[in-house]
Amino acid sequence: MQKLWLKDFEFHISPSTWNTAQDIHAAAGVRSLREVEKHFWVALVEESIEARYETEAVITPHRVKAFTCECWSEGRRLICPHIAAALLTIRQFLDKKAEERKAKAEQQAVKEDSRFTIQTVLSKVEPDQLAGFVREYARRDRDFALALKTWFAAEQEDAATHFRQLLESVVPRPQAGKPVSEPDFRRLRKMLDDLETQLESARGQGNFRTVFSIGSVILQKIAPLLDKTDATRRQALLWFCQMAFDKIMGIESENLSPELRTAVWDFLFEASEKGLFPFEMAREVIRYLSEKATDDTRFEQINNLFDRTPTPAPPFLLHLYLAALARRGMERAGLRVLEDYADKPLVVKEAIIHLYYMQHWAAALTTGEHFLETPTFNAPQRREVEDILLQIAEKTKDRRRMLRLYRERFALTGSFSVLQKLKSTAAEKWPLELERLLSLLKKRNDAKNIAAVLAEEGQTEVLANFLADQNNPELLQRYENHFLEHNRDFLRQQYVETLTDYLREHFGRTASTHVRERLSGLVQKGEREFVKEICAAIISNFDDRPSLAEELAELYPKKSKR
Repeated sequence: MQKLWLKDFEFHISPSTWNTAQDIHAAAGVRSLREVEKHFWVALVEESIEARYETEAVITPHRVKAFTCECWSEGRRLICPHIAAALLTIRQFLDKKAEERKAKAEQQAVKEDSRFTIQTVLSKVEPDQLAGFVREYARRDRDFALALKTWFAAEQEDAATHFRQLLESVVPRPQAGKPVSEPDFRRLRKMLDDLETQLESARGQGNFRTVFSIGSVILQKIAPLLDKTDATRRQALLWFCQMAFDKIMGIESENLSPELRTAVWDFLFEASEKGLFPFEMAREVIRYLSEKATDDTRFEQINNLFDRTPTPAPPFLLHLYLAALARRGMERAGLRVLEDYADKPLVVKEAIIHLYYMQHWAAALTTGEHFLETPTFNAPQRREVEDILLQIAEKTKDRRRMLRLYRERFALTGSFSVLQKLKSTAAEKWPLELERLLSLLKKRNDAKNIAAVLAEEGQTEVLANFLADQNNPELLQRYENHFLEHNRDFLRQQYVETLTDYLREHFGRTASTHVRERLSGLVQKGEREFVKEICAAIISNFDDRPSLAEELAELYPKKSKR
Protein backbone atom coordinates (compact mmCIF):
# COMPACT_ATOMS: atom_id res chain seq x y z
CA MET A 1 0.00 0.00 0.00
CA GLN A 2 1.29 3.48 -0.85
CA LYS A 3 2.66 5.69 1.95
CA LEU A 4 1.80 9.32 1.12
CA TRP A 5 2.21 12.72 2.72
CA LEU A 6 -1.12 14.47 3.11
CA LYS A 7 0.33 17.79 1.93
CA ASP A 8 1.26 16.56 -1.56
CA PHE A 9 -0.43 13.20 -2.11
CA GLU A 10 -1.90 14.40 -5.42
CA PHE A 11 1.56 14.31 -7.02
CA HIS A 12 1.79 10.58 -6.37
CA ILE A 13 -1.48 9.46 -7.96
CA SER A 14 -2.64 9.37 -11.57
CA PRO A 15 -3.98 12.62 -13.10
CA SER A 16 -7.32 11.01 -13.95
CA THR A 17 -7.82 9.92 -10.32
CA TRP A 18 -6.96 13.42 -9.09
CA ASN A 19 -9.29 15.13 -11.58
CA THR A 20 -12.19 12.89 -10.56
CA ALA A 21 -11.42 13.53 -6.88
CA GLN A 22 -11.48 17.31 -7.45
CA ASP A 23 -14.83 17.04 -9.20
CA ILE A 24 -16.29 15.03 -6.29
CA HIS A 25 -14.90 17.53 -3.78
CA ALA A 26 -16.19 20.54 -5.72
CA ALA A 27 -19.66 18.96 -5.84
CA ALA A 28 -19.59 18.55 -2.02
CA GLY A 29 -19.60 14.80 -2.49
CA VAL A 30 -17.57 14.13 0.68
CA ARG A 31 -20.09 13.87 3.50
CA SER A 32 -20.20 12.75 7.14
CA LEU A 33 -16.44 13.28 7.53
CA ARG A 34 -15.44 12.52 11.11
CA GLU A 35 -12.46 11.38 13.16
CA VAL A 36 -13.97 8.38 14.96
CA GLU A 37 -10.69 7.69 16.80
CA LYS A 38 -7.45 9.60 17.00
CA HIS A 39 -5.93 9.65 13.48
CA PHE A 40 -8.72 7.39 12.14
CA TRP A 41 -10.98 9.23 9.65
CA VAL A 42 -14.21 7.98 8.09
CA ALA A 43 -16.19 9.66 5.30
CA LEU A 44 -19.12 8.89 3.00
CA VAL A 45 -18.19 9.83 -0.59
CA GLU A 46 -20.99 10.31 -3.12
CA GLU A 47 -19.76 10.04 -6.74
CA SER A 48 -23.31 10.01 -8.08
CA ILE A 49 -26.81 9.42 -6.76
CA GLU A 50 -26.41 5.70 -7.26
CA ALA A 51 -22.75 5.42 -6.25
CA ARG A 52 -21.97 6.11 -2.55
CA TYR A 53 -18.91 4.62 -0.87
CA GLU A 54 -17.57 4.65 2.67
CA THR A 55 -13.85 5.43 2.93
CA GLU A 56 -11.44 5.02 5.83
CA ALA A 57 -8.00 6.56 6.29
CA VAL A 58 -5.34 6.57 8.99
CA ILE A 59 -3.25 9.78 9.10
CA THR A 60 -0.49 10.08 11.75
CA PRO A 61 -0.14 13.06 11.97
CA HIS A 62 0.47 14.31 8.43
CA ARG A 63 1.31 11.08 6.68
CA VAL A 64 -1.31 8.82 5.11
CA LYS A 65 -0.51 5.47 6.73
CA ALA A 66 -3.45 3.39 5.46
CA PHE A 67 -6.68 3.72 3.53
CA THR A 68 -9.52 1.66 2.14
CA CYS A 69 -12.75 2.16 0.20
CA GLU A 70 -15.91 0.14 -0.39
CA CYS A 71 -15.33 0.42 -4.14
CA TRP A 72 -12.14 -1.63 -3.98
CA SER A 73 -12.05 -5.00 -5.64
CA GLU A 74 -10.08 -7.84 -4.07
CA GLY A 75 -6.31 -7.33 -4.30
CA ARG A 76 -6.49 -3.61 -5.14
CA ARG A 77 -3.79 -1.46 -3.53
CA LEU A 78 -3.70 1.87 -5.44
CA ILE A 79 -5.65 4.89 -4.32
CA CYS A 80 -9.12 5.49 -5.80
CA PRO A 81 -10.90 8.84 -6.53
CA HIS A 82 -13.15 8.45 -3.47
CA ILE A 83 -10.20 8.19 -1.09
CA ALA A 84 -8.43 11.04 -2.88
CA ALA A 85 -11.54 13.23 -2.47
CA ALA A 86 -11.74 12.33 1.22
CA LEU A 87 -8.03 13.10 1.74
CA LEU A 88 -8.45 16.47 0.01
CA THR A 89 -11.34 17.33 2.33
CA ILE A 90 -9.38 16.17 5.41
CA ARG A 91 -6.41 18.31 4.35
CA GLN A 92 -8.55 21.40 3.98
CA PHE A 93 -10.17 20.73 7.33
CA LEU A 94 -6.82 20.30 9.10
CA ASP A 95 -5.34 23.37 7.41
CA LYS A 96 -8.29 25.41 8.59
CA LYS A 97 -7.89 24.11 12.16
CA ALA A 98 -4.17 24.94 12.07
CA GLU A 99 -4.90 28.48 10.96
CA GLU A 100 -7.45 28.87 13.75
CA ARG A 101 -4.92 27.65 16.34
CA LYS A 102 -2.30 30.04 14.99
CA ALA A 103 -4.68 32.98 15.16
CA LYS A 104 -5.69 32.00 18.69
CA ALA A 105 -2.04 31.76 19.76
CA GLU A 106 -1.34 35.21 18.31
CA GLN A 107 -4.30 36.62 20.19
CA GLN A 108 -3.09 34.96 23.39
CA ALA A 109 0.39 36.42 22.89
CA VAL A 110 -1.06 39.89 22.52
CA LYS A 111 -3.16 39.31 25.64
CA GLU A 112 -0.11 38.09 27.59
CA ASP A 113 1.84 41.20 26.60
CA SER A 114 -0.82 43.32 28.22
CA ARG A 115 -0.70 41.32 31.48
CA PHE A 116 1.63 41.84 34.42
CA THR A 117 3.68 38.64 34.12
CA ILE A 118 6.94 37.31 35.62
CA GLN A 119 8.64 37.93 32.29
CA THR A 120 7.49 41.54 32.40
CA VAL A 121 8.88 41.98 35.90
CA LEU A 122 12.23 40.34 35.17
CA SER A 123 12.74 42.48 32.09
CA LYS A 124 12.48 45.65 34.21
CA VAL A 125 14.45 44.57 37.32
CA GLU A 126 18.16 45.19 37.82
CA PRO A 127 20.30 42.12 38.69
CA ASP A 128 21.27 43.44 42.15
CA GLN A 129 17.62 44.11 42.95
CA LEU A 130 16.67 40.59 41.88
CA ALA A 131 19.51 39.12 43.99
CA GLY A 132 18.32 41.07 47.01
CA PHE A 133 14.80 39.78 46.60
CA VAL A 134 16.01 36.18 46.26
CA ARG A 135 18.10 36.40 49.43
CA GLU A 136 15.27 37.89 51.44
CA TYR A 137 12.65 35.45 50.18
CA ALA A 138 14.95 32.45 50.72
CA ARG A 139 15.51 33.63 54.31
CA ARG A 140 11.77 33.63 54.98
CA ASP A 141 10.71 30.52 53.01
CA ARG A 142 12.60 27.29 53.67
CA ASP A 143 11.08 25.42 50.71
CA PHE A 144 12.08 28.21 48.35
CA ALA A 145 15.60 28.22 49.78
CA LEU A 146 15.95 24.47 49.28
CA ALA A 147 14.64 24.67 45.71
CA LEU A 148 17.04 27.52 44.96
CA LYS A 149 20.08 25.67 46.31
CA THR A 150 19.06 22.44 44.57
CA TRP A 151 18.62 24.24 41.27
CA PHE A 152 22.09 25.78 41.32
CA ALA A 153 24.10 23.21 43.33
CA ALA A 154 25.55 21.73 40.16
CA GLU A 155 27.14 25.10 39.35
CA GLN A 156 29.21 25.07 42.54
CA GLU A 157 32.57 23.47 43.21
CA ASP A 158 32.38 20.06 44.93
CA ALA A 159 28.77 19.64 43.74
CA ALA A 160 28.54 16.10 45.17
CA THR A 161 29.06 17.42 48.71
CA HIS A 162 26.41 20.10 48.22
CA PHE A 163 23.85 17.63 46.91
CA ARG A 164 24.51 15.31 49.85
CA GLN A 165 24.11 18.14 52.36
CA LEU A 166 20.88 19.27 50.72
CA LEU A 167 19.37 15.78 50.81
CA GLU A 168 20.52 15.22 54.40
CA SER A 169 18.71 18.39 55.42
CA VAL A 170 15.33 17.01 54.34
CA VAL A 171 15.73 13.28 55.01
CA PRO A 172 13.31 12.50 57.87
CA ARG A 173 14.65 10.89 61.02
CA PRO A 174 11.69 8.85 62.24
CA GLN A 175 11.53 8.19 65.95
CA ALA A 176 10.78 4.73 67.26
CA GLY A 177 7.07 4.00 67.04
CA LYS A 178 6.29 7.27 65.26
CA PRO A 179 5.72 7.53 61.51
CA VAL A 180 7.28 10.28 59.43
CA SER A 181 5.00 13.31 59.37
CA GLU A 182 3.27 14.21 56.14
CA PRO A 183 4.92 17.69 55.84
CA ASP A 184 8.40 16.14 56.25
CA PHE A 185 7.70 13.46 53.65
CA ARG A 186 6.21 16.03 51.27
CA ARG A 187 9.34 18.19 51.61
CA LEU A 188 11.51 15.15 50.83
CA ARG A 189 9.43 14.34 47.75
CA LYS A 190 9.75 17.92 46.53
CA MET A 191 13.53 17.77 46.92
CA LEU A 192 13.68 14.46 45.02
CA ASP A 193 11.54 15.91 42.22
CA ASP A 194 13.97 18.82 41.92
CA LEU A 195 16.95 16.47 41.91
CA GLU A 196 15.35 14.42 39.15
CA THR A 197 14.99 17.61 37.10
CA GLN A 198 18.68 18.35 37.68
CA LEU A 199 19.56 14.79 36.66
CA GLU A 200 17.69 15.13 33.39
CA SER A 201 19.29 18.51 32.70
CA ALA A 202 22.80 17.25 33.43
CA ARG A 203 22.24 14.17 31.26
CA GLY A 204 21.04 16.33 28.39
CA GLN A 205 24.12 18.56 28.67
CA GLY A 206 26.50 15.60 28.78
CA ASN A 207 27.56 16.50 32.32
CA PHE A 208 28.07 12.88 33.39
CA ARG A 209 29.94 13.71 36.58
CA THR A 210 26.92 15.64 37.88
CA VAL A 211 24.65 12.75 36.86
CA PHE A 212 26.79 10.40 38.94
CA SER A 213 26.97 12.84 41.87
CA ILE A 214 23.20 13.29 42.11
CA GLY A 215 22.36 9.63 41.43
CA SER A 216 24.82 8.30 44.00
CA VAL A 217 23.58 10.75 46.65
CA ILE A 218 19.96 9.66 46.11
CA LEU A 219 20.91 6.00 46.47
CA GLN A 220 23.04 6.64 49.58
CA LYS A 221 20.39 8.62 51.42
CA ILE A 222 17.08 7.20 50.21
CA ALA A 223 17.73 3.45 49.99
CA PRO A 224 18.18 3.11 53.81
CA LEU A 225 14.70 4.64 54.30
CA LEU A 226 12.86 1.97 52.29
CA ASP A 227 12.48 -0.48 55.17
CA LYS A 228 11.46 2.29 57.60
CA THR A 229 8.36 3.51 55.77
CA ASP A 230 4.92 2.11 55.00
CA ALA A 231 4.19 0.34 51.71
CA THR A 232 2.83 3.38 49.84
CA ARG A 233 5.72 5.67 50.74
CA ARG A 234 8.21 2.88 50.17
CA GLN A 235 6.97 2.46 46.62
CA ALA A 236 7.42 6.18 45.96
CA LEU A 237 10.96 6.23 47.36
CA LEU A 238 11.87 3.00 45.57
CA TRP A 239 10.96 4.65 42.29
CA PHE A 240 13.51 7.41 42.91
CA CYS A 241 16.19 4.85 43.81
CA GLN A 242 15.55 2.91 40.61
CA MET A 243 15.50 6.13 38.61
CA ALA A 244 18.87 7.19 40.06
CA PHE A 245 20.41 3.78 39.34
CA ASP A 246 19.06 3.81 35.77
CA LYS A 247 20.55 7.24 35.17
CA ILE A 248 23.94 6.06 36.44
CA MET A 249 23.74 2.98 34.24
CA GLY A 250 22.71 5.20 31.33
CA ILE A 251 26.04 7.01 31.31
CA GLU A 252 27.96 3.69 31.23
CA SER A 253 27.47 3.55 27.47
CA GLU A 254 29.05 6.98 27.09
CA ASN A 255 32.70 7.79 26.56
CA LEU A 256 33.44 8.27 30.25
CA SER A 257 36.83 9.08 31.67
CA PRO A 258 38.57 6.09 33.29
CA GLU A 259 38.39 7.93 36.61
CA LEU A 260 34.62 8.36 36.48
CA ARG A 261 34.06 4.79 35.24
CA THR A 262 36.09 3.52 38.19
CA ALA A 263 34.16 5.75 40.58
CA VAL A 264 30.84 4.30 39.37
CA TRP A 265 31.94 0.70 39.93
CA ASP A 266 33.53 1.43 43.31
CA PHE A 267 30.45 3.24 44.57
CA LEU A 268 28.08 0.42 43.59
CA PHE A 269 30.42 -2.21 45.04
CA GLU A 270 30.75 -0.39 48.38
CA ALA A 271 26.97 0.17 48.51
CA SER A 272 26.48 -3.56 47.89
CA GLU A 273 28.92 -4.40 50.67
CA LYS A 274 26.79 -2.32 53.05
CA GLY A 275 23.60 -4.06 51.91
CA LEU A 276 22.21 -0.81 50.58
CA PHE A 277 20.17 -2.07 47.66
CA PRO A 278 16.60 -3.44 48.09
CA PHE A 279 15.76 -6.83 46.61
CA GLU A 280 13.88 -5.19 43.71
CA MET A 281 17.17 -3.74 42.43
CA ALA A 282 19.50 -6.60 43.39
CA ARG A 283 19.55 -8.43 40.05
CA GLU A 284 20.47 -5.41 37.94
CA VAL A 285 23.18 -4.31 40.38
CA ILE A 286 24.64 -7.83 40.39
CA ARG A 287 24.51 -7.91 36.61
CA TYR A 288 26.55 -4.71 36.36
CA LEU A 289 29.13 -5.63 39.01
CA SER A 290 29.63 -9.19 37.75
CA GLU A 291 30.07 -8.05 34.14
CA LYS A 292 33.29 -6.33 35.26
CA ALA A 293 34.53 -9.50 36.98
CA THR A 294 36.45 -10.39 33.82
CA ASP A 295 38.93 -7.82 35.11
CA ASP A 296 41.26 -9.51 37.61
CA THR A 297 41.24 -6.58 40.02
CA ARG A 298 37.44 -6.39 40.14
CA PHE A 299 37.12 -10.13 40.60
CA GLU A 300 39.65 -10.07 43.41
CA GLN A 301 37.57 -7.42 45.20
CA ILE A 302 34.43 -9.59 44.93
CA ASN A 303 36.36 -12.71 45.93
CA ASN A 304 37.90 -11.05 49.01
CA LEU A 305 34.53 -9.68 50.11
CA PHE A 306 32.97 -13.15 49.90
CA ASP A 307 35.90 -14.81 51.69
CA ARG A 308 35.73 -12.49 54.67
CA THR A 309 31.94 -12.75 55.00
CA PRO A 310 30.78 -15.31 57.59
CA THR A 311 28.79 -18.29 56.33
CA PRO A 312 25.96 -18.28 55.40
CA ALA A 313 26.56 -15.24 53.21
CA PRO A 314 23.61 -12.91 52.49
CA PRO A 315 21.74 -13.86 49.30
CA PHE A 316 22.92 -10.72 47.48
CA LEU A 317 26.58 -11.44 48.12
CA LEU A 318 26.22 -15.15 47.36
CA HIS A 319 24.52 -14.41 44.04
CA LEU A 320 27.11 -11.76 43.17
CA TYR A 321 29.97 -14.19 43.80
CA LEU A 322 28.32 -16.97 41.79
CA ALA A 323 27.67 -14.57 38.89
CA ALA A 324 31.31 -13.40 39.00
CA LEU A 325 32.56 -17.00 38.90
CA ALA A 326 30.20 -17.79 36.02
CA ARG A 327 31.37 -14.71 34.13
CA ARG A 328 34.91 -16.06 34.33
CA GLY A 329 33.83 -19.55 33.23
CA MET A 330 34.40 -21.07 36.68
CA GLU A 331 31.16 -23.09 36.92
CA ARG A 332 32.75 -25.92 38.93
CA ALA A 333 33.99 -23.41 41.51
CA GLY A 334 30.45 -22.07 41.86
CA LEU A 335 29.21 -25.62 42.40
CA ARG A 336 31.73 -26.15 45.20
CA VAL A 337 30.51 -22.95 46.85
CA LEU A 338 26.90 -24.14 46.80
CA GLU A 339 27.84 -27.56 48.17
CA ASP A 340 28.43 -25.76 51.48
CA TYR A 341 24.72 -24.87 51.38
CA ALA A 342 23.48 -28.39 50.65
CA ASP A 343 21.58 -28.39 53.95
CA LYS A 344 19.73 -25.25 52.79
CA PRO A 345 17.82 -26.41 49.70
CA LEU A 346 15.90 -23.14 49.39
CA VAL A 347 19.18 -21.20 49.14
CA VAL A 348 20.50 -23.59 46.49
CA LYS A 349 17.29 -23.41 44.47
CA GLU A 350 17.22 -19.59 44.54
CA ALA A 351 20.87 -19.50 43.46
CA ILE A 352 20.12 -21.71 40.44
CA ILE A 353 17.14 -19.52 39.49
CA HIS A 354 19.35 -16.44 39.86
CA LEU A 355 21.97 -17.92 37.51
CA TYR A 356 19.24 -18.68 34.99
CA TYR A 357 17.86 -15.14 34.95
CA MET A 358 21.39 -13.75 34.69
CA GLN A 359 21.75 -16.01 31.61
CA HIS A 360 24.67 -17.90 33.11
CA TRP A 361 23.18 -21.07 31.71
CA ALA A 362 26.28 -23.25 31.84
CA ALA A 363 26.61 -22.55 35.57
CA ALA A 364 22.88 -23.15 36.16
CA LEU A 365 23.04 -26.48 34.33
CA THR A 366 26.17 -27.63 36.14
CA THR A 367 24.73 -26.78 39.53
CA GLY A 368 21.16 -27.90 38.86
CA GLU A 369 22.06 -31.30 37.45
CA HIS A 370 24.44 -31.98 40.33
CA PHE A 371 21.87 -31.29 43.02
CA LEU A 372 19.10 -33.16 41.19
CA GLU A 373 21.21 -36.28 41.56
CA THR A 374 21.26 -35.79 45.35
CA PRO A 375 18.35 -35.89 47.83
CA THR A 376 18.66 -32.12 48.41
CA PHE A 377 15.25 -30.89 47.21
CA ASN A 378 11.70 -31.75 48.14
CA ALA A 379 9.24 -32.48 45.32
CA PRO A 380 8.11 -28.86 44.59
CA GLN A 381 11.70 -27.55 44.72
CA ARG A 382 12.87 -30.35 42.45
CA ARG A 383 10.09 -29.50 40.00
CA GLU A 384 11.19 -25.83 39.92
CA VAL A 385 14.82 -26.71 39.24
CA GLU A 386 13.85 -29.19 36.53
CA ASP A 387 11.70 -26.50 34.91
CA ILE A 388 14.69 -24.13 34.88
CA LEU A 389 16.94 -26.75 33.28
CA LEU A 390 14.26 -27.58 30.72
CA GLN A 391 13.89 -23.92 29.76
CA ILE A 392 17.65 -23.64 29.30
CA ALA A 393 17.71 -26.79 27.18
CA GLU A 394 14.84 -25.48 25.05
CA LYS A 395 16.43 -22.04 24.61
CA THR A 396 19.79 -23.54 23.66
CA LYS A 397 18.13 -26.29 21.56
CA ASP A 398 20.07 -28.92 23.51
CA ARG A 399 18.11 -31.89 22.23
CA ARG A 400 19.99 -34.50 24.22
CA ARG A 401 19.38 -32.72 27.52
CA MET A 402 15.74 -32.07 26.62
CA LEU A 403 15.17 -35.78 26.01
CA ARG A 404 16.76 -36.77 29.30
CA LEU A 405 14.78 -34.19 31.28
CA TYR A 406 11.52 -35.12 29.57
CA ARG A 407 12.17 -38.77 30.40
CA GLU A 408 12.72 -37.90 34.05
CA ARG A 409 9.65 -35.67 34.13
CA PHE A 410 7.40 -38.37 32.66
CA ALA A 411 8.77 -40.97 35.06
CA LEU A 412 7.92 -38.59 37.90
CA THR A 413 4.49 -37.39 36.77
CA GLY A 414 3.17 -39.82 34.14
CA SER A 415 1.88 -36.78 32.25
CA PHE A 416 0.87 -37.53 28.67
CA SER A 417 1.61 -33.93 27.65
CA VAL A 418 5.22 -34.54 28.71
CA LEU A 419 5.20 -37.83 26.77
CA GLN A 420 4.09 -35.95 23.66
CA LYS A 421 6.89 -33.40 24.11
CA LEU A 422 9.36 -36.25 24.47
CA LYS A 423 8.05 -37.88 21.32
CA SER A 424 8.06 -34.63 19.37
CA THR A 425 11.63 -33.83 20.42
CA ALA A 426 12.88 -37.33 19.59
CA ALA A 427 11.25 -37.13 16.13
CA GLU A 428 12.76 -39.81 13.88
CA LYS A 429 14.68 -41.32 16.82
CA TRP A 430 11.52 -42.01 18.79
CA PRO A 431 11.83 -45.84 18.66
CA LEU A 432 15.24 -45.63 20.33
CA GLU A 433 13.98 -43.05 22.82
CA LEU A 434 10.96 -45.24 23.60
CA GLU A 435 13.30 -48.10 24.53
CA ARG A 436 15.22 -45.76 26.84
CA LEU A 437 12.03 -44.58 28.48
CA LEU A 438 10.72 -48.10 29.05
CA SER A 439 14.13 -49.15 30.39
CA LEU A 440 14.04 -46.27 32.90
CA LEU A 441 10.50 -47.17 33.99
CA LYS A 442 11.39 -50.86 34.37
CA LYS A 443 14.41 -49.91 36.44
CA ARG A 444 12.06 -48.06 38.79
CA ASN A 445 9.43 -50.84 38.77
CA ASP A 446 6.88 -48.36 37.45
CA ALA A 447 4.31 -50.83 36.07
CA LYS A 448 1.57 -48.20 35.86
CA ASN A 449 3.50 -45.90 33.50
CA ILE A 450 4.95 -48.78 31.48
CA ALA A 451 1.45 -50.01 30.70
CA ALA A 452 0.34 -46.44 29.92
CA VAL A 453 3.17 -45.94 27.42
CA LEU A 454 2.58 -49.30 25.71
CA ALA A 455 -1.14 -48.58 25.43
CA GLU A 456 -0.52 -45.06 24.11
CA GLU A 457 1.86 -46.43 21.47
CA GLY A 458 -0.60 -49.15 20.42
CA GLN A 459 1.81 -52.00 21.22
CA THR A 460 -0.99 -54.39 22.16
CA GLU A 461 1.02 -57.61 22.05
CA VAL A 462 3.79 -56.21 24.22
CA LEU A 463 1.16 -54.81 26.56
CA ALA A 464 -0.51 -58.25 26.77
CA ASN A 465 2.76 -59.94 27.71
CA PHE A 466 3.48 -57.24 30.24
CA LEU A 467 0.03 -57.54 31.89
CA ALA A 468 0.41 -61.33 32.00
CA ASP A 469 3.71 -60.93 33.86
CA GLN A 470 2.24 -58.40 36.28
CA ASN A 471 -0.77 -60.49 37.31
CA ASN A 472 -2.46 -57.30 38.51
CA PRO A 473 -6.29 -57.26 38.27
CA GLU A 474 -6.51 -53.43 38.64
CA LEU A 475 -4.02 -52.88 35.81
CA LEU A 476 -5.79 -55.49 33.67
CA GLN A 477 -9.14 -53.81 34.26
CA ARG A 478 -7.70 -50.41 33.22
CA TYR A 479 -6.55 -51.66 29.79
CA GLU A 480 -9.22 -54.29 29.07
CA ASN A 481 -10.61 -52.23 26.18
CA HIS A 482 -7.46 -52.90 24.17
CA PHE A 483 -8.28 -56.63 24.06
CA LEU A 484 -12.08 -56.85 23.96
CA GLU A 485 -12.28 -56.74 20.19
CA HIS A 486 -9.23 -58.66 18.97
CA ASN A 487 -7.96 -60.79 21.85
CA ARG A 488 -10.86 -61.84 24.06
CA ASP A 489 -9.30 -65.22 24.81
CA PHE A 490 -6.28 -63.53 26.36
CA LEU A 491 -8.50 -61.20 28.38
CA ARG A 492 -10.67 -64.09 29.63
CA GLN A 493 -7.65 -66.15 30.61
CA GLN A 494 -5.98 -63.23 32.41
CA TYR A 495 -9.10 -62.36 34.38
CA VAL A 496 -9.54 -65.97 35.46
CA GLU A 497 -5.88 -66.38 36.41
CA THR A 498 -5.39 -63.07 38.24
CA LEU A 499 -8.67 -63.29 40.17
CA THR A 500 -8.07 -66.95 41.00
CA ASP A 501 -4.62 -66.10 42.35
CA TYR A 502 -6.18 -63.29 44.36
CA LEU A 503 -8.79 -65.59 45.90
CA ARG A 504 -6.16 -68.14 46.86
CA GLU A 505 -4.63 -65.55 49.16
CA HIS A 506 -7.79 -63.71 50.30
CA PHE A 507 -10.88 -65.14 51.94
CA GLY A 508 -14.40 -64.27 53.02
CA ARG A 509 -17.05 -62.01 51.57
CA THR A 510 -14.62 -59.08 51.32
CA ALA A 511 -12.50 -61.02 48.82
CA SER A 512 -15.62 -62.04 46.86
CA THR A 513 -16.76 -58.40 46.74
CA HIS A 514 -13.38 -57.40 45.38
CA VAL A 515 -13.73 -59.92 42.53
CA ARG A 516 -17.22 -58.65 41.71
CA GLU A 517 -15.97 -55.06 41.55
CA ARG A 518 -13.19 -56.06 39.14
CA LEU A 519 -15.75 -57.54 36.74
CA SER A 520 -18.48 -54.92 37.08
CA GLY A 521 -16.91 -52.66 34.47
CA LEU A 522 -17.20 -55.34 31.80
CA VAL A 523 -20.88 -55.86 32.63
CA GLN A 524 -21.55 -52.15 32.30
CA LYS A 525 -19.92 -52.26 28.85
CA GLY A 526 -22.47 -54.89 27.77
CA GLU A 527 -20.15 -57.89 28.03
CA ARG A 528 -22.64 -59.94 30.09
CA GLU A 529 -22.03 -63.33 28.46
CA PHE A 530 -18.29 -62.80 28.47
CA VAL A 531 -18.38 -62.10 32.21
CA LYS A 532 -20.56 -65.20 32.81
CA GLU A 533 -17.82 -67.31 31.25
CA ILE A 534 -15.23 -65.77 33.56
CA CYS A 535 -17.49 -66.18 36.61
CA ALA A 536 -18.15 -69.83 35.81
CA ALA A 537 -14.43 -70.58 35.54
CA ILE A 538 -13.67 -68.83 38.82
CA ILE A 539 -16.56 -70.41 40.74
CA SER A 540 -15.54 -73.88 39.55
CA ASN A 541 -12.22 -73.38 41.28
CA PHE A 542 -13.86 -72.34 44.56
CA ASP A 543 -17.09 -74.35 44.92
CA ASP A 544 -16.55 -74.35 48.68
CA ARG A 545 -17.17 -70.57 48.87
CA PRO A 546 -20.90 -69.83 48.74
CA SER A 547 -20.30 -66.10 49.24
CA LEU A 548 -18.38 -65.98 45.95
CA ALA A 549 -21.38 -67.21 43.91
CA GLU A 550 -23.69 -64.86 45.80
CA GLU A 551 -21.48 -61.81 45.12
CA LEU A 552 -21.00 -62.63 41.46
CA ALA A 553 -24.77 -63.10 41.06
CA GLU A 554 -25.12 -59.42 42.05
CA LEU A 555 -23.57 -58.50 38.72
CA TYR A 556 -26.91 -59.26 37.03
CA PRO A 557 -30.54 -58.26 37.62
CA LYS A 558 -32.57 -60.80 39.58
CA LYS A 559 -34.40 -62.07 36.55
CA SER A 560 -31.09 -63.03 34.96
CA LYS A 561 -29.38 -64.58 37.97
CA ARG A 562 -28.18 -68.16 37.69
